[in-house]
Amino acid sequence: MSALRAALRPVCRMVGYTLQRTTPTVGGVSPTLLAPSSAAALPSSRRFLSQDSALVSALSNEIQHEDGAGSSPTLPGELSEFNYTMQGASIVLTKQFQGEKIAVELDLNNMTELAPSEEDPEETPPQYLPSFTIDITKSQGSLLFSCNYHMANEEQNIDQYVISEVAYVAPGQNRLDAFTTDFGNLDYTLIEEFESYLHRRGLGAEFSSALFEWSSSVEHSNYVQLLKNVRDFL
Repeated sequence: MSALRAALRPVCRMVGYTLQRTTPTVGGVSPTLLAPSSAAALPSSRRFLSQDSALVSALSNEIQHEDGAGSSPTLPGELSEFNYTMQGASIVLTKQFQGEKIAVELDLNNMTELAPSEEDPEETPPQYLPSFTIDITKSQGSLLFSCNYHMANEEQNIDQYVISEVAYVAPGQNRLDAFTTDFGNLDYTLIEEFESYLHRRGLGAEFSSALFEWSSSVEHSNYVQLLKNVRDFL
């Protein structure tokens, strides 16, 4: 019987039970009782909380690694003419220019990660390429420019954003109903003049690089805050 018990003990342990010896009965045979082990006896809610602690630890490690890696998400000098509002992941920068209202609208959830530096990919803070809309409004309506950053020869040019589409929105018209055209299909002279039009309104190369750096910093700040919120939730 002792040999049988020795053979059964590993099997019982695998299913969370241990063999306990009891008082010998008739014939000297020692029956065994299967008793729950301490791990199996834990309430399911406590076991789940114990497992969640590993996720909390992983979140804390990521927060420690990422917190402070990006610059402060305050407007840089190149964007000082703008005021901005943030609602959730949506950001709108606004300013006035000779009777026109200029709004730059971007969504932090619609950004593409920039490849890290090949020299030190582990220590390079993540940066993200925003897609955004420039809305220039006055009494006659609005001009909308859909913009983004693009890769050229596998090197990122952040000094000049790319206009993908342009649209005119009549007063009172829903912008979703407005006709849009591919900016790249315009006559080259029109393309140059539109770019000059935007540059005169402070939306040129300096604006382009500043928006890229600032929006990436804001995105990173929101990422760290998300990690903290999830950790506190757990």
